[in-house]
Amino acid sequence: MTSGTSTCDRKTCCSHDCGCTHDHAEEDLKKTIIRLLVSGFFVFIAVLTEYTIISVADVQIPAALAALALTAYPIIKEAILGISRKEWNVCELAALALVAAVLIGEFTAAAEIALILTIGELVEDYLFTRTKKDLNMMVQAAPTTASLILNEKIHEIPVEDIRAGDQLMIHPGERIPVDGYIVTGHSDVDESFRTGESLPINKKPGDAVYSGSMNLDGALVISASNPATQSSYAKVVELVREAGLRRPPSHPMIDRFAGYYTPVILIIAGMIALATGDITRGITVLIVSCPCALLLATPSAVLAAIGPAAKRGILIKSGKFLEVCKQITIFVFDKTGTLTSGEMKVTSVIPEKGHTEEEILTIAASAERSSPHPIAKSIREEARKRGIQIPQVGTARHIPGKGVEDIWNGMPILVGSREFLEERSVPLPKKPHSNQEPTHANETEVLVAQNNEYIGTLYISDTLHTDTREAVTSLKQIGVYKYALVTGDHTNVARSIAAELHIPDDMTFSGLLPQDKETYIARLQEQGEVVCFIGDGTNDGPALVRADLGVGIGSRANTLALESSGVILMEKGLSALPLFIRLGRKTSQTIAQNIGLALFLNLFLISIAAGGAITPVMGAIGHQLATIVVLINSIRLSCSLPA
Repeated sequence: MTSGTSTCDRKTCCSHDCGCTHDHAEEDLKKTIIRLLVSGFFVFIAVLTEYTIISVADVQIPAALAALALTAYPIIKEAILGISRKEWNVCELAALALVAAVLIGEFTAAAEIALILTIGELVEDYLFTRTKKDLNMMVQAAPTTASLILNEKIHEIPVEDIRAGDQLMIHPGERIPVDGYIVTGHSDVDESFRTGESLPINKKPGDAVYSGSMNLDGALVISASNPATQSSYAKVVELVREAGLRRPPSHPMIDRFAGYYTPVILIIAGMIALATGDITRGITVLIVSCPCALLLATPSAVLAAIGPAAKRGILIKSGKFLEVCKQITIFVFDKTGTLTSGEMKVTSVIPEKGHTEEEILTIAASAERSSPHPIAKSIREEARKRGIQIPQVGTARHIPGKGVEDIWNGMPILVGSREFLEERSVPLPKKPHSNQEPTHANETEVLVAQNNEYIGTLYISDTLHTDTREAVTSLKQIGVYKYALVTGDHTNVARSIAAELHIPDDMTFSGLLPQDKETYIARLQEQGEVVCFIGDGTNDGPALVRADLGVGIGSRANTLALESSGVILMEKGLSALPLFIRLGRKTSQTIAQNIGLALFLNLFLISIAAGGAITPVMGAIGHQLATIVVLINSIRLSCSLPA
């Protein structure tokens, strides 16, 4: 069958999961429908003449052949190509049934079979086309040009030419071309393409904005944080193009089944024809044996889930990540930006050895100038608020999960955790000499050393995201009761956050490096656990890959986390996670239902065809009804998602 796409990569797009891979690169959907309508008209004429409803008998065969010319060619073409490649699939059954019907003079039956098969595949293609439309909405949201402010004039430039620090004018009704923050202006911004949130968000100077968002009602001047090609949304677009627009594969068992099925059915149909002396009965067996419904059981359900999920801010890279949801036995959470808001703030700066707060902030912000971590961002933001100029170049070296080393005024600088400075043999007091203490138990300390001498501490606070408790409660209602928290932060902070979520101390792990998180997940898997890991930072990449299901938070501008994740939640927080897990479990249930329905209907039709109870035309109708039953069951899955 043909489709509405104008270009097509056969390996990734054109393969119909029922096995009848028809070339749809040269015709759009309108032409396909016109072709089917014309073919249907000729079949209608042929049926009327065959049953003498109209008396012009000489019209029957030409009308049937005309209908076959319009619908049978793609089926036969793909069967020949499959045989030439020594690939046995169900398309050969359909082609052989058509050829056999023509050879025995059943022209009208052959025309009806080809028409019904093509209509059934058009219904199948509906699901794929609808999913492509949902995902393409995300791809098309990214603008291609931007208004650069240079020398007090506006210049239109390609988005690819934007550099970090460029100031851009965003007029009302325009999409924001790059991640950045607002310099001047106030406006409501629609971020529904990335979060699923339908209500616009009021933005003011200093607020972050994201590429692909729609500026609704006020002129904005923004400063670009990164080039457009490095934005989180650009990475999502790339992932959609590479993974989301491909048809999902069939279930592995069904793929193996298809290779043996065709030869076996050919033998059975031949034996029935020889035993009964009725070749029409054998042809009917061939027609009803096409297991399109069975081969569509998995991909139709996956497609029905992926498209609506994307509209709700959940990007699913592959159907296997939906199916693993039913097996999850433990959720492992990163802390910063996953359980917590990730919008950290410097609450206090404690200088030592005669240094000032501004000096400590200047040194720390300079060392952290290029880090994407929320702690680094909070230090830079505090420095910016105090009017401290941060140099844009330097030799800072980041050590994931520990801290950063740099050179400041010719002297070596260390900024990071207490353990990091202790590893570098920096003498540290048990606590800062100042009488100031952290105001919250979950504050993080960042220590600063200059020339191997401790000179001060910054305290940084973070709190649970507003929807974290509700999300964890919803996950428990689903039936998974094991949870763990892994973080590079210190023990007091980790246990404080864990206590708020009723995660026990023996499942709370602090001071972990990226490789430690991965090792912990591997140990859980060795113990028989099926692990879902949720994280959003660079440090989470190895753990996201190692886990059976890696879920990344796409609201952070971190392309490594996005690339490593099997599923991306585009909205901040965990509110979409329970919805995804429920959707995955419903998808598995739907697949099981589809397989059961397909097997039952297929075996039933084969048995009554072998008994001679149905004609080839009735067999073709029954075959497509079985396929449509499976497709409708899958469509029902997409309708079950909450609005």
